[in-house]
Formats: sequence, structure tokens, C-alpha cells
Amino acid sequence: MQRLFMICTFLAILAACGGGASVATPIPVPVFIPLDAALDAPRPSSPIAAYLLVDASGARLVAGLSFSGDATPAPADPPARQVWLDPGNAIDGIIARAQPAGDLRYLAVAVAGTIEGPGAFGPDGTFGYRLRPQTIAPLPWQELTVALLATTPATGQAVRVTGALIASQNEAVLVEALASGGAPAPQARQVKLRAPLRDAALLSRLTTAPGGVVRYGMVQIEGIWRDGVLVPMGVRKVEG
Repeated sequence: MQRLFMICTFLAILAACGGGASVATPIPVPVFIPLDAALDAPRPSSPIAAYLLVDASGARLVAGLSFSGDATPAPADPPARQVWLDPGNAIDGIIARAQPAGDLRYLAVAVAGTIEGPGAFGPDGTFGYRLRPQTIAPLPWQELTVALLATTPATGQAVRVTGALIASQNEAVLVEALASGGAPAPQARQVKLRAPLRDAALLSRLTTAPGGVVRYGMVQIEGIWRDGVLVPMGVRKVEG
């Protein structure tokens, strides 16, 4: 059983100084742990970042979604690694805010509560975990550039960033710009992504570099900036 604690709220504190001047204390940035890491952690102390997914089966949390297959986003993990949410008033409000997409609704959320499992939960015991939420709210994305992300301490921020993805079977980076052939542009800043990328549908839509080993293209990534790498939750190809 894992206990997660409620996310710290944003604070803006103005301290009075001599002569009537005021100094604003920096607003703390909330930090999160990705769902798949939370399932493997003995007692994570940060709120979970996940996608809330609602379909005919009910409501559950998934570590990632693929947005590149068709109109309905697909979970990155099998049901054994998904987290069932019992129906009831505790989640009704957040479900109402989920965005329709094909045959389901989804929303990136921050969750604190108690995880049970592994086991058999939900309809016919389909799902491997269950969470009893204490708090659940929309995940507060920080909109960053690759250059800003590269200089940001990687402590668990939820970020949304657009850049050029370069990916092979075992490695992936996000760079500011590409040169010809899919190589990083000279002096372009870059950040490392957790690899291998699990979104085969997204990779199939990227350009294949000469040699057939590397794929590249412009993308928007939603994920958690943690331990020196960007952990993708959702990746969308940027057209044009």
C-alpha cells in the first residue's frame, strides 16, 4: 500500500521591507512523480502525475497516452499497469472536466491518495491497481521552450514543450531545431528523453533518417522533467 500526500498549493507571499517597499517571495513550483514510477516506488512522497481516462469501462489512471493512432487516444500501458478509480462523488467533479476524444474522455491530473495493488480491480478484475483519491485536480503544465527546460532543475515539474524529436530504438532527445537529415542544428540546446519511447504510432509518423535507424520531426510533449530526463506522458506530432 502506498500513501501519497497532497500537493502543496501555490503561494505568493509579499514581505514588507524598510521604507514601505515590498519584495515578492518566488512562487514554489509543484513537483510530481509519474504514475509508472509511483507504482514501483515503496512510498512516494510527491503527488502522482497521470492521465485520467474515462470510457465505457469506467474511470482509471494511465501513465501515458498515444495521440497518433486515430481519434481515440490509446493507453501506453496494459490494463495490469493501469489504476482503477471507484465511481462516486470523489471523482465526479474531475470527470466532468475531461476532454472528449473519440470513444473516451481524458484529462491530465495530479492525484494524491492511497494505491492498492497489484491485484485485480474494476470490471471483471481487469485492472492491476486501484486508487482511493484524497485529492485530484488538473495537472498544472508549465509552458517552456527547450532552451528554458535545459536550464531548469529537473525535480519533477509538469511541463509542456515543443521541439524537434530525434529518436532511435534506445535513445531520444528533444532539440531546439534540426539541420538537414535530422541532425541537431549547430549549437541547438537539447534535453534527454526517457527511452525507449513507447509510442509506436507517433514514431511511425516521423521522418526516417538515412540508414533507417533514426526518426525525427517536430512534436509537442507533455511530461515530467525529473532526474535529468523528460519523462513523456503524451507526444503529439506538430504539423507544418
